[in-house]
Amino acid sequence: MASESRRALPGYSEVFPEAGFNAFVGPVWRADDGAHYVFDVREVHLNGGGTLHGGMAMALADIVMGRTVRDALEGARALTISLSCDIVAPAKAGERITGRATITKRTRTIVFIAGELKVADRVILTATGIWKILGDG
Repeated sequence: MASESRRALPGYSEVFPEAGFNAFVGPVWRADDGAHYVFDVREVHLNGGGTLHGGMAMALADIVMGRTVRDALEGARALTISLSCDIVAPAKAGERITGRATITKRTRTIVFIAGELKVADRVILTATGIWKILGDG
C-alpha cells in the first residue's frame, strides 16, 4: 500500500509500521521534538458524507494520547481504559490534522490525559482519557 502519502516528512518519524489496522489508519507522523503528531486525511479515511470518519478521528486521538503516555513512561507499557471524545468539526480529504496531548495527572498505576486534533487553527476533536500502567515493556 505504499503511496505518495507515505513519503517521509522532514523533521518527523512515522509512528508505526504499515501492517494490519495501521495500514488503514496511517501514516501518522510524530515531530522529532515530540511536540505534536500529524496525519493527512486520505479518501480511505472518509465516511459516506465525504468527511473524516468519526471512528478514524477517535483512533487518531487514541494514537496521539497513547504515544504521549508511552513517551512519559520511558519504557513502561500502558493501555487505554477510558477514552472520551467530542467531535466538534469535520475534516476533509487532503487536510492535515495536527494532534497534541497533555498528561493532566499521573499516579503510580494510572495516567490521566487530555488531547485535541486540529486542522490549522480549527479544533475538530477534543478528548480525555485514562491509561492503566502495566509495567516494563
